[in-house]
Amino acid sequence: MNVGRFAGCVAATVLSAFTAIAQPPESVRLVSSFDLEQFKQPDAALWPAYFWLWNAPLEPQVLRAQLRDMATHGARSVCMLPMPHAFRPDSTNNGLDPDYLTPEYFERVTFAVDEAARLEMNWWLYDEGGWPSGRALGKVVEGRPELSRRAVVRERIAADTPFAVPNDALAAIVEAPELNVVGPGETWTPATPADIAYLYKFSQGGSSDLLNPDATDRFIELTHNAYAKAVSNHFGKTIRFTFTDEPAVAMPRPPDYFSWFDGIDARYAALSSGSFLNDLPRFFVEPAPEISPAAARARVDLYDATSRRFADAYFARLKDWGRAHGLGSSGHLGGEDETFGAVKHGFGHVMRPLREMDVPGVDLIWRQVFPGRENQSNFPVFAASAAHQNATRFAFSESFCVYSNGLTPAQMKWLVDYQYVRGINLSVFGCYPLTTRDHHMTGERPHFGPMNPQWDHLSGLHAYVARLGYALSVGKPLVRTALYYPVRDMWALGLHAATAVESFESLAMELLARQCAYDIVDDDVLANARVEGKELVVGAMRYDAIFCGESLWMHPAARARLDEFAEAGGNVLCVGHAPGVNGETPDAGPNSIRAGTAAEIAAQSLPISMLTPSSRGVRVAARELEGRQVIVLFNEGNDPYVGKVSAIAPHVVELDLPAGRMSNVFADGNGVEVKLEAGETRAYVLSAEPVRGAEPALQPRERITVAPESVRAICGRQVVVGEHNFEYVDRDFDDVPFAQSADWTGWLSDDYSGEVEYRFEIDVPQPWAGSPLQLETGGIEYAATVYVDGVAAGTLLWPPWRVTLPPCTAGKHTIAIRVANSLANELTSERVTQAWAQKSGPGWPSPYHKRALEFEKESRGGGLAGPIRIYRLAEG
Repeated sequence: MNVGRFAGCVAATVLSAFTAIAQPPESVRLVSSFDLEQFKQPDAALWPAYFWLWNAPLEPQVLRAQLRDMATHGARSVCMLPMPHAFRPDSTNNGLDPDYLTPEYFERVTFAVDEAARLEMNWWLYDEGGWPSGRALGKVVEGRPELSRRAVVRERIAADTPFAVPNDALAAIVEAPELNVVGPGETWTPATPADIAYLYKFSQGGSSDLLNPDATDRFIELTHNAYAKAVSNHFGKTIRFTFTDEPAVAMPRPPDYFSWFDGIDARYAALSSGSFLNDLPRFFVEPAPEISPAAARARVDLYDATSRRFADAYFARLKDWGRAHGLGSSGHLGGEDETFGAVKHGFGHVMRPLREMDVPGVDLIWRQVFPGRENQSNFPVFAASAAHQNATRFAFSESFCVYSNGLTPAQMKWLVDYQYVRGINLSVFGCYPLTTRDHHMTGERPHFGPMNPQWDHLSGLHAYVARLGYALSVGKPLVRTALYYPVRDMWALGLHAATAVESFESLAMELLARQCAYDIVDDDVLANARVEGKELVVGAMRYDAIFCGESLWMHPAARARLDEFAEAGGNVLCVGHAPGVNGETPDAGPNSIRAGTAAEIAAQSLPISMLTPSSRGVRVAARELEGRQVIVLFNEGNDPYVGKVSAIAPHVVELDLPAGRMSNVFADGNGVEVKLEAGETRAYVLSAEPVRGAEPALQPRERITVAPESVRAICGRQVVVGEHNFEYVDRDFDDVPFAQSADWTGWLSDDYSGEVEYRFEIDVPQPWAGSPLQLETGGIEYAATVYVDGVAAGTLLWPPWRVTLPPCTAGKHTIAIRVANSLANELTSERVTQAWAQKSGPGWPSPYHKRALEFEKESRGGGLAGPIRIYRLAEG
């Protein structure tokens, strides 16, 4: 058959990587030095943003008030997410007005961005109305049906009569008695009724086709260019990043269809030794352990062509637009938390889209990761690796959506730390809704803002996240190890590639358990890497060790580079055997390739920092600067750690992330003493020279234990579900003794959501005058702010429950501890359950309500535990 009609497409280079039309904007370039003032008060971009859900009429006074509320609470970034009525009208029933993308809508956008600029906030430019991105809420295909998704489907042809292949079909393929291609306009005459033939034809419709660059250009015209007309004066200043959310295409789904795009045959031919038309039947073979090598190879090449096209046709064009306008492109995929997401979801290859972003990201939703669980996903490393290899400063996470209103600050910190030690350093949290009126009370949770009892206490969390992000975004990443991503095994075998995937995931866990940070490498970057000495150079990174799971489908060019690296003296360590090529039985490769179990080969890895004694629960991340290193330790295990961390530097400074202080710490030849409670994090600067601004370390000395009988519950504020919205009830508790009021369950009932203020007096001894103090409590459920003589002094948000107080004069002082629990108690109460059961109509309840309620049932606590102690802090 003549396939000339498919010409006009240039075949893609199979293993292209690290290409760019222009340099990334200034906002995402690496920063070479650590600056004390920037650590104390990081740039607005480093402070967590909240998804600001525009789900209601855009009244200017409300927009201004909510931006100021975020800014005053330390949420100095914002990501406005438009929620038009046309986005899921029945299940979410949003009330955005003026409507999305209208001139009046952009007037409100201009107003809000101007206000954010006055508040010196950072604004993420979200690119869709709702999600997923790439549709402009259906406007991309409105009047342009040719921009909708295209696919190839097939149907069996009856073998009882001659069949004329329609002119608009792709082809008819005779499979038996022998393979034969019958082109459009030609006729197939079966020899017997047992002959087997299928008609392959085109199907089109539905959402915008992000394999079609014309659809992407239409999307950009409708959204990005429209925003540019409204707020381009803020580009590169208040607005620095774009945000694309879960764009997707239809990856091959045998036996039903595969996606079509212009030139797919040429791309496939560049990858395969087979014929595109002859291989059509193989595209419809479902993956199975016994799949033929030829069908598996066809799957690999089809996935390869489709995923590369997605990266080129969508993500690269967004990046080029952003750079042309001084903006860094960012975003995340959907389903990247699963390694098998490459074949279960709509991206095909996790690294290709991420490498086409200036700020690659991940999506932490639905409690995919949560404290206390075993063997959790390490997927944040995907985005971090792309940033590292691209030599850009940031990788980000969208976090907490559908984690429920039972989410606590301690859990939020744990989840941030979990991601940041894996290479993330920017955050967008969900969600701050414009309204929670009526059915929006049941909307996507957690809700942040005044309705959340914890909101007034979260400034400490926001500052912590900003400083941790700063510490882990200066200099260059200290990563010398890489782990091979077996995407071709998944393409070949689908969900039957368990051996490759499980060994990949086991290696990741074993490396991290040995404090060995790693990046991801794949066939694209391996084939294009350079061997220099005993190092493998991948983009901006240099690796001295490559780890591989049990893979059989590595690309030949990638395997050749791996062999070259091993022969040059580089460390190549594999589970079971050296990687196979295209499904073939692997050869041993160079003698220097070492094989063993995941634990055996991971034991030969080099940690970033050595812990003595060892610990499988502590994670380490580090950045390199000239003459300095920043090291962050996070105990994500369930047990405390006491030991030493190696510190080969004459000067060691500990970073106080909540307070923004730096203090000198003692290091001997064996390192620095470290004590880490479960969930605790410590950060250090190791320096060849003294660190300017570092203060002497303070240690607790004498203490006062506050008598429980002197502590009283004075007042509070309760949050309740009203007829149409959350309501606030001020409570006067009339000096309830601590013995009665410490645990809210038996005192205020299981259903109380809100705050309680405890007060007591301390008598500061004369020798303590002028010394900073430390307040320590027992467990808190779940957040608190401490006041000294009516002035806020700090927050208590996670264990260990300690906060430094300013120096006091000798004599009596009033201490107040204002404790907040969560909305979970009220939302899971029988009263609210019964009231909401009577509600019906669009948006009642939200599609996420049922799942959120199950999570919220786990966080029905509230209270303050003793003992309460006050320490004098002194040097030494």
